[in-house]
Amino acid sequence: MSDLVTLRAVFPVWDAIGHGTERYPHDLNGVVRVPRDVAVPLLHNGGYVVHDTALAPVQDGDAAPPVTR
Repeated sequence: MSDLVTLRAVFPVWDAIGHGTERYPHDLNGVVRVPRDVAVPLLHNGGYVVHDTALAPVQDGDAAPPVTR
């Protein structure tokens, strides 16, 4: 099982989502991969839903890894 959860924004996104000191870039479809502990607040308060990979598979490299600032 992967340590990353694939989420999709339910609003238009332009950049990335931040959590603490980490930033997680979205792909062009608003899909982002985040660690499970980051996914929980995004699902409950951040306007994200779990991305259905059966309908639109995410290939390795589609969503960029986190960028630390």
